[in-house]
Amino acid sequence: MTRRTTTTYPFLDKLDVATTKKDCGLYMFKGFLSPKEAKVAFNILVDDVKFPWDTKPELNGEPLTQKSSKHELLESAKEYKKKNGKIKYNSNLKGLLKLGELTARIEQDFDVKVSYVFCNRFPNPDHILDWHKNTYGQHICVLTLGSKRRMEFRNNKTKKIETMTPRTGDLYMMPLNMNNTHLHRVCSANQTDPKGSNSDILLSFVFFFKAPKYAKEFKIPKKKKDNMMGFLKSVLA
Repeated sequence: MTRRTTTTYPFLDKLDVATTKKDCGLYMFKGFLSPKEAKVAFNILVDDVKFPWDTKPELNGEPLTQKSSKHELLESAKEYKKKNGKIKYNSNLKGLLKLGELTARIEQDFDVKVSYVFCNRFPNPDHILDWHKNTYGQHICVLTLGSKRRMEFRNNKTKKIETMTPRTGDLYMMPLNMNNTHLHRVCSANQTDPKGSNSDILLSFVFFFKAPKYAKEFKIPKKKKDNMMGFLKSVLA
């Protein structure tokens, strides 16, 4: 009788079965959540009564717009926290419990440790994120809920552009080294679907994670870790 052995490298095995692998280094996992699971999660997490969204961010009393810089968004978050204090969980904030469930599922499925989660809300069909790179110093995976938006990834040298359009419940993984070779942007719902049948809010949940030690290709240099910790301390302090 042959004894069946279990896998030794579940993180790497997970990447091997990605639905799509882009030349830029991105891994796509379509249907990470089933349509029913995605609908339930969206309905809970989009509700600012059940999840502590700051739906009208301000800085020094002035409303921020989609063109606000990363620095302005950071200062706004610090100002909001100073004004409102730490978020205290109660039974009404079901979104925090749902986010905890999603975090645990990602950790289990990918054999990783999630450090932090950033929550991005795209409330309008014309809301975009222009060309940029992430500077947070960790690998990320992103869960899409709500409307679909086309994403574009542009090679810094060749200027070649790859595209994808995640649907609700899809998850994609962006290794840190993508930021050395590519910029990316999020197109508006109107650009993605000119017919206008894609006008729902988009929720984009960014999970920062540390890969397991056996995934040596994904080891993060210490300097990058320090940059990430400095940024997060400025938000969380």
